[in-house]
Amino acid sequence: MTRLLRERTACFTGHRTVPAQVAARLAEHLEKQIEFLYEKGITDYLAGGAKGFDALAAATVLKLRDTSLPDIRLILTLPCPDQYKTWGELDIALHQEIRRRADGIITLSDEYYDGCMLVRNRYMVDNSLVCVAYYNGTRNGGGTYHTAAYCRHQGVLLVNLYETLNGTADF
Repeated sequence: MTRLLRERTACFTGHRTVPAQVAARLAEHLEKQIEFLYEKGITDYLAGGAKGFDALAAATVLKLRDTSLPDIRLILTLPCPDQYKTWGELDIALHQEIRRRADGIITLSDEYYDGCMLVRNRYMVDNSLVCVAYYNGTRNGGGTYHTAAYCRHQGVLLVNLYETLNGTADF
């Protein structure tokens, strides 16, 4: 299993759909946030391997690793090996490319079961100092809502880029 040091690790959580009109701006904010965290000593990034924000965050880490921050690491933290089996062709292709380029993969269960996504999210939070989110604040945010709440409960700093993009917060 990939060795993690909590004080050097951040994770991501966010919605499975990122509107096309905000994706480019969100990617820019992700880059800035990762660069800021890197300056503070965060070098390892846990991404849950889901589509939407997870995929965007993972791709951003890989881009920065390839261009300006060669010592950052992307660790995919998967709830089960086949979480992508019901996705569309493009999402599957992106997932496989991210998986191929990741610095490590942690798979928490051999098969899907009710609650495995929650276990994955808690694992990421429990092993991180910071959680970077794209969360609109609604209770129907599913796993993102529960992960944000768990961050607050565990005392993990939650940086919500949704708020940054909408002018209600800044980093």
